[in-house]
Amino acid sequence: PCIDEPAAKATFDLEITVPDLDDTVIANTPVLNVVKNTTPTESKTITFETTPRMSSYLLAFCIGKFQARSTKSKHGVEVTTYCALNHDLKTVDYANEIAAAALDYYDDAFGIPYPLPKLDQIAIPDFEAGAMENWGLVTYRESCLLASDTSTIEDRQYVATVITHELSHQWFGDLVTMEWWNNLWLNESFATLMEYLCVDAIHPEYKILEDFFIGECRVALNRDALPGVQAVQQDVNDPAEIATLFDSAIVYAKGAHLMFMLYRLMGERSFFAGLKEYFKAHKYANTTGDDLWGALQPHAKFDVKEFMDAWISRPGYPVVTDGDQMRFLLTADYEEQNWNLPGKGKRKNAKIQPISGETWPLPEVTDDMSGHYLINLSAEEFQEKLDRFAQLNFEQKTRLLIDRSLLAKTQIVSTALHLQLLPCFRDETDESLWSLISGLIGDLKLFFPVSDPDFERFKQYVLYIVKPQFDRLGVKHIKKESKNDIELRSNILGLALFTENTEIEAQLAEIYDQTLSKIVSKASKTPLDEFEAQRAVLAQLDPETRYAVLYAKIRQDEDKFFPVILANYQKIVDPDLKSDLLSILTTAREHNVELLKLLKAPKIVRPQDHLYLFAYLLRNYRTRSATMNWLYENWDYVTKMNGEKSIEDYPRILAGAIRSEDKAEVFNNFFSQHADNPILKRTIKVARAEIEARLRLISTDEKDVHNTLKRLKF
Repeated sequence: PCIDEPAAKATFDLEITVPDLDDTVIANTPVLNVVKNTTPTESKTITFETTPRMSSYLLAFCIGKFQARSTKSKHGVEVTTYCALNHDLKTVDYANEIAAAALDYYDDAFGIPYPLPKLDQIAIPDFEAGAMENWGLVTYRESCLLASDTSTIEDRQYVATVITHELSHQWFGDLVTMEWWNNLWLNESFATLMEYLCVDAIHPEYKILEDFFIGECRVALNRDALPGVQAVQQDVNDPAEIATLFDSAIVYAKGAHLMFMLYRLMGERSFFAGLKEYFKAHKYANTTGDDLWGALQPHAKFDVKEFMDAWISRPGYPVVTDGDQMRFLLTADYEEQNWNLPGKGKRKNAKIQPISGETWPLPEVTDDMSGHYLINLSAEEFQEKLDRFAQLNFEQKTRLLIDRSLLAKTQIVSTALHLQLLPCFRDETDESLWSLISGLIGDLKLFFPVSDPDFERFKQYVLYIVKPQFDRLGVKHIKKESKNDIELRSNILGLALFTENTEIEAQLAEIYDQTLSKIVSKASKTPLDEFEAQRAVLAQLDPETRYAVLYAKIRQDEDKFFPVILANYQKIVDPDLKSDLLSILTTAREHNVELLKLLKAPKIVRPQDHLYLFAYLLRNYRTRSATMNWLYENWDYVTKMNGEKSIEDYPRILAGAIRSEDKAEVFNNFFSQHADNPILKRTIKVARAEIEARLRLISTDEKDVHNTLKRLKF
């Protein structure tokens, strides 16, 4: 029994009795004593050391059949990672390595050593949250903690950032906790920033800050451009509203971008000097944002509270034109403003008159990724940057492409200009930048559904864009290849497969067939059954190209390959491979009925993965409408299965798939019944704005996009 609020802290003395002597039993603190009982029946009682003073939601214990390996950090903390018995034990080694190094990094960065003698991490087979920072016993989804030979570089980097996020919480959240939920960002914004700074320090070769810029920063700018979105610091007036605060694009991503802006303004040394004072002053206590600003202030040359309060206390951000700023909104009508609109000639330099509350403090507007804003360049300025693109650093290139993508979702820039811009990047070899280039291509896909007469020409255009990199990289890994090229190949193959080029599909499918042939040949003396042979192929495929190979194979012979993939999905335990297989299943063209049945098959698709299945089915245009209808008809089932915390993700993801007025009307009519639900209220409002902005963009830019494609020579 407890008062489950962050300020209601206590110490906990835990004693657990279990009937199975072979069970692993772990909790926040080390074991103090174990007693074997013989009456009335055989059992064992485990007593744990008293916990530190902490919030009640951090109390955790796990009981079951687990295996583990341990290591020690350089500072002497014992780190142990647990997984279920059906996993290869070596899949925990990478997690141990990252965790031990992260604890040492945070000890030094925060000035206070990790306050417990041990850190346990455990992979839970079915876990609603991605991970939870229980003090001394961090729980994870298997896909967020385990890494094996089938894991891609991206998979490993993801595991590293999840671990460093949760271990940052051992200080930001556990040692020092927000006073109330309106300051949730004190936990999550900082943990999101710190996960990248920590991984960058541990593995600089990952260049993980590039992922921060093209991932978190871009996600935040996209979400924060919609009316109705929450502020980073949001008032909570109803217990039901607490669950809605965990908006990954705002409290996590935007908050982290704002903290990064502060980090850059103060400088690394000053920023961490302030954090050390913050932890020293408030350890084992609760705080508000003002406590943090107060600790940072002596190390800053500007008013930290005034500056940061202006950013975290309200939603949105500015678009800056010639030093003038106005809130950027995807739904705004910019026709009446003095913007650099396509076909309007050179931009006027008249002052924009912002309405009250539409300006933000901007000490300087830089063209790197420091600031949470957009820069609206004139056509001449944009061309000048493009002409010297090779001389720009990574952040400048990222800023240019992210800003262009967002501005093109309004009347400020025509989406048709993407078609003229993309050929400039055919020879680009940076993997991270290709993530942004892929995003621009994705923006254009909106105008070319499969039923469109110009769809075939658009596919040929995309093939033209990716062909130089496809020809350079090929479909197979090359010895001594750079990390950049290994990751880039995966991206390029995905774009190439979108074009449905039969030659490329055949090259990729052949990799599968050759691998299977070798396995069958080696096993001629003791023949494998079909499942064993196919499972062996999946284990041997290069993880970096595996998805592309399987996609090509299911295109080649879906009737035969679909049941093979489904059978393997149900039996394989490797989380990274299972994720690929689920995604591949949902690309099927002729198995709609079977796919939709999976939405109500928790013994096949775990509840933790249901949202992914739903999103993948929306991505497939053949199952999109049926999946939308399924959600409307089975809303009660989804609510019961997920619990209230997760249901807002469904309308948010559904909104992203709506492309027509009739689908928008059905969405609005259905969710109008739930518009007063405090858990869904904000999500529904933002989703409606997103749909409105997308439909308006289609109507305003469609003709221009199609005409431009017809005129282009490639």
